[in-house]
Amino acid sequence: MQTVKSQVKIPGLIKAAIFDMRDKRAIALEQEIEQHIKRPRMPKHREQFLKMVAELKRLFQVREYQVVNLIAQEGRAVVAQRLANDTTYTGIITRGALGTGTNAPSASDTQLQTEVFRKVTASTSTTNHQAFIDFFYSKADTNGTYQEFGTFIDGAAGADTGQLWTRALTGGWVKSSSESMTVSAQYDINYQT
Repeated sequence: MQTVKSQVKIPGLIKAAIFDMRDKRAIALEQEIEQHIKRPRMPKHREQFLKMVAELKRLFQVREYQVVNLIAQEGRAVVAQRLANDTTYTGIITRGALGTGTNAPSASDTQLQTEVFRKVTASTSTTNHQAFIDFFYSKADTNGTYQEFGTFIDGAAGADTGQLWTRALTGGWVKSSSESMTVSAQYDINYQT
């Protein structure tokens, strides 16, 4: 009998973009995005969201960041439970949180070190073995320097709720009260032998 050694990996890439929202066109586009996020999720929801964000990027982007993340044990446990028909958790990432903690991410993390603000997902989609989860933080939502970012399965509006899926150190994302920010997470489910 031959044994096949295989490994499933879920690398994640987190991108953040900051936009100057002082122009009237930027303000109108931000309002349109926020209204879009509140609408029921239809088949072209993410496509429309990305089109609006592309317009923001073209006209008003001032900074962009990119980091890799760590998939937490807690999040992987939820996936395993779902595969075994344990429906305690939905397995759906519902919130993206910003924090100020600087401790290195650990697989045993269950929350951000110091969460300061969280937001519901703006759009989601899948393509083959990839998942795309987007968040939009308006100029009025929050401002500061964020050292950590995390996504949460079944997270509610309150801090530290839900099951931590990923945590990443950002290196210091800076967002002022006159700026909005998008955060896009891409997760690739890879199989290697």
